[in-house]
Amino acid sequence: MNDIFQSAVATALCRRAARHRTPRHSGAATARFVLVVVLLISIRTAVTADVLEETIEQKYVLEANPTLSIRNTDGSIRVYAGNGPEIFIRAIKKAYTAERLKGIVVDVKATRTVVAIDTIFPPRKNALSDRSGTVEYIVIVPQTTRITKLDLVNGEMLVEGLRGGSATAHLVNGWLGGHNCFGDLNLSIVNGRLDIAYDWWEEHKFTAKASSVSAALRAILPSHGAVAIRARTETGQIANAFAPNQNGSSSPVRVLDTETGPAPGSAIELKTTSGNIRLEKSY
Repeated sequence: MNDIFQSAVATALCRRAARHRTPRHSGAATARFVLVVVLLISIRTAVTADVLEETIEQKYVLEANPTLSIRNTDGSIRVYAGNGPEIFIRAIKKAYTAERLKGIVVDVKATRTVVAIDTIFPPRKNALSDRSGTVEYIVIVPQTTRITKLDLVNGEMLVEGLRGGSATAHLVNGWLGGHNCFGDLNLSIVNGRLDIAYDWWEEHKFTAKASSVSAALRAILPSHGAVAIRARTETGQIANAFAPNQNGSSSPVRVLDTETGPAPGSAIELKTTSGNIRLEKSY
């Protein structure tokens, strides 16, 4: 494929040079064209380059109600709550060059009560230096873990299965989700989408908060769940599957206070500046 591509480039150069017969302009025109071709070849090389990977795995035994924090720039953070007292960390580093891959550092500081993970990316030497590099985290924690901070700039984040624990997470661009978490959530996002979803319902007392600047917010709940819902959007719209007649209103709904069952012990708060909000039924 590379030979075919280079042959096509050479043919195009010859045809281009033949068309420009004026001596004063032919050199400049050909130089500009060669520069474009070189850039195209560079882009093609970067796109088709093999992605290098390195996997880091660590495991720690924790005491009751530990705390966790993770900071990352590009990639993903997925935290799953399990039944055991351990924390299991898998970090998958990816980059286009060995030098860049080696320069990405996963810094884990752990005691029996506190685990803090920081992701350090090497500085860019110049505008043409290698900018590749992501880290994908998969972390399994006890159900009662207090996640004090998950911080990601670009990518995806998920917190799943907490019971009695809590989580605070912030994402700039991408997708952020809280799934089957029966504990306090404080999730925020700037651009993209944020989902709080429950496949079933358990009677726990908790508050799940979701906020955004322009990202869409969505809460997916069982029809029999008892929860108080408070939703606010300044310039977007609210669609409520629990009250379908409301969606037929001629004017957009921007404020909603409702309950999906009798005497709810938990609450969901959704607030966005310019994004839309949807309430949907999981069944």
